Amino acid sequence: RIQILFEVVLGMGSPTRPFMCGVVEGFYGKPWTMKQRAYLFPRISKFGMDTYMYAPKDDFKHRSAWRILYSSSEAEQLKRLIEEAKAHNIKFIYAISPGLDMKFSCEGELNLLKAKLHQVEALGCESFAILFDDIEPQLCPEDRKQFDSPAHAQAHVANEIYHHLKAPPTFIFCPTEYCESYCQPSFCQSSYLPVIGTELNLGIEILWTGPRVISKHISCASIRAVNKILRRRVVIWDNVHANDYDQRRVFMGPYAGRSPALLDLLSGVLTNPNCEFEVNYVPLHTLATWSRISLEATAISNGNENEDNNLEDVYDPSKALAEAIIDWLPQFSLSENSTTEIPLLLKPESESMETEGQASPDRKGSMEDMSIECDATRSATSETGTDITQSSFSEPMTVDDLYLLCDLFYLPYQHGPRAVEILQELSWLVNYHRQCEHNCSSHGLQDEWKRKLESFFMKCTLIDTLVNKIDGPNRSLHYEIHPYIREVQKSLSIARKFISKMEEIPDNGESTPGDFVPVDPEPWVFQGGFGAEVMRILPPDAFKEEILKRPVENPSAATCVFLVRPYAESDREALYKICLLNSDNGQDGSHLFPDHPDIIGDRGVGPYLEFQSELAYVLTDDQGVCGYVLGVVDTMEFYDSVYSTWLPRMCEKYPAPPLDKSTWTSMQEISDSFHNPLKFFIPECLSGPYPSHIKFNLLARAQGKGMGESLITCALQCLKQKGSRGVHLDISPDDIRHLNIYTSLGFSEIKMNASQVFLGKSFEDDEMSSV
Repeated sequence: RIQILFEVVLGMGSPTRPFMCGVVEGFYGKPWTMKQRAYLFPRISKFGMDTYMYAPKDDFKHRSAWRILYSSSEAEQLKRLIEEAKAHNIKFIYAISPGLDMKFSCEGELNLLKAKLHQVEALGCESFAILFDDIEPQLCPEDRKQFDSPAHAQAHVANEIYHHLKAPPTFIFCPTEYCESYCQPSFCQSSYLPVIGTELNLGIEILWTGPRVISKHISCASIRAVNKILRRRVVIWDNVHANDYDQRRVFMGPYAGRSPALLDLLSGVLTNPNCEFEVNYVPLHTLATWSRISLEATAISNGNENEDNNLEDVYDPSKALAEAIIDWLPQFSLSENSTTEIPLLLKPESESMETEGQASPDRKGSMEDMSIECDATRSATSETGTDITQSSFSEPMTVDDLYLLCDLFYLPYQHGPRAVEILQELSWLVNYHRQCEHNCSSHGLQDEWKRKLESFFMKCTLIDTLVNKIDGPNRSLHYEIHPYIREVQKSLSIARKFISKMEEIPDNGESTPGDFVPVDPEPWVFQGGFGAEVMRILPPDAFKEEILKRPVENPSAATCVFLVRPYAESDREALYKICLLNSDNGQDGSHLFPDHPDIIGDRGVGPYLEFQSELAYVLTDDQGVCGYVLGVVDTMEFYDSVYSTWLPRMCEKYPAPPLDKSTWTSMQEISDSFHNPLKFFIPECLSGPYPSHIKFNLLARAQGKGMGESLITCALQCLKQKGSRGVHLDISPDDIRHLNIYTSLGFSEIKMNASQVFLGKSFEDDEMSSV
């Protein structure tokens, strides 16, 4: 009775909170369309799920422009989506993420947040969430006067909103420390979580991702520990199938690594799946199976702690995968928009989700692609106007094809059995072919070589066939899966060419078997999925010109993993260092600034980090930060701030040079630019249509690998979401390499003089892909 009382007091045993199982659309990148969301509800309802949370990170009005109300047309479509969810018994949770720039102590900010949620409540929404994930845990000076810590500030805001909405039956909070690895300085020593547990109203649920952001396993012991600190059962935000951190990978394996015994310790599980909508069939189907089986097993069990082990084998991921594949197979034969499982209430709508009275500079952010085009009766047609059926395409997909597909794109920490077999055979062939050559008397080894070779080539042929079969009548599935399976096919093609030419390539004896399954680190440390695994197995000299037409001069670069991520304040020193190392015409300029090595960074980087650090991204590899991109939304406003605020500080930091310019050092030349700055001027042809600007810098080890394009694309996407009309930059007329890079990204020449070429890129009509 004491234990029951303890759980009720902590909000951990209330019968009024049924277990939630569903989907959170919470990934970075292009949000799902309204049509896809409308298809989602009947699908997950059929599976047995009951919850959907709207929280796409790149929806402008969900996160970066959370203060802005929805227009009347946007509100109408959101209302109809909420009604669609209710029609299929799906709880619709509207989430908002104000933590990027909210002033917690400002009453006006709180009122804006209340107004936004009140607008959504008036549309029929009854469940809400407030998210403070992926933000810097810092308070501005005004907030520090009122709150002891970010945790106190966040709990205060969440409680205020919870009471303002009159204690809705479902209200969820996402903490900044939402997994063990994000706790500072550690999970056991965190000062943040205990404050949240104590200060947050017990009627508010709390999200948790487990030991890591993407957790391989979530144990009962770890959940008991966090429940105790937070004084309630957590809701798992499960990223096991999320792929927004590595768009070369997609995950179609079964829900795994979570014991059914967890269900008795949780308030729910919401999966944050792949960005690609259609490939989530197996992940969602198997999570629903896990939930159903776990509920049944928990009902039978006595709820004692020693029952955990008895529940471990109740759910079998391989069996759940088999059931999901059988159910998924008919989808591949359906023509686009002819899905019979989806009875939609929504009617086709022609208007887009634009802000009223505008040509839509905000369109990129506010519930992107919310235009509803749900004519479920329209079947895809060919150019001649006849229905597209399976007979118009290659032979249909089979259950074995889907097993192979799911095994190739399994889970973040492991490949499926068939994929592992391919990798093992390729590794054996690469590492033992010299033994066959030099040990001619070993007929057994030669015979095994031939068997392995035939088996590997046969499996490659199966994947070739799979690529063709994916090109079926369901075009949505084709468009989402084809890029991934095609990359695998290309990697295996390289492997086959290498094996075929092995006798022509000298063996340096340095190749070793690949590690098939990444262990310990977060999956983003090991990017590329199955296709990258194939390439890692091949020795560096497999990339010779006769195979790839492109030699690899630096073998270590073949296995180097680059990551683009947002700038953090701890990166400042590294960015200044990059500036210094490239300051002498692209070479190390340390010798030019021996007494003031920071001055070059103070001129080229500091103002951007001071005034618009949210638009800065860094590039990292295994050695640390090796590049960056910086941007500003409004160039004129930026330089006003530089002249009024930044330059006076630099004048105090660096002395003015002597009058005799002939004696100036490099440091004194830059110091003079602080004390006697030239008047900034931007041509009118740029300031109107291209008000933003960007700049990037790479160390030598990151150059020539396409990383500049990746950084620039991140900056462009961010500027677009901030409402920029366009972006400009200037380069030297002789800089052909960078001119080609910018041209490939959609820049065009706007103005040119003897020393500069001004390039511009407009966002007005640009539908740039999400990063």
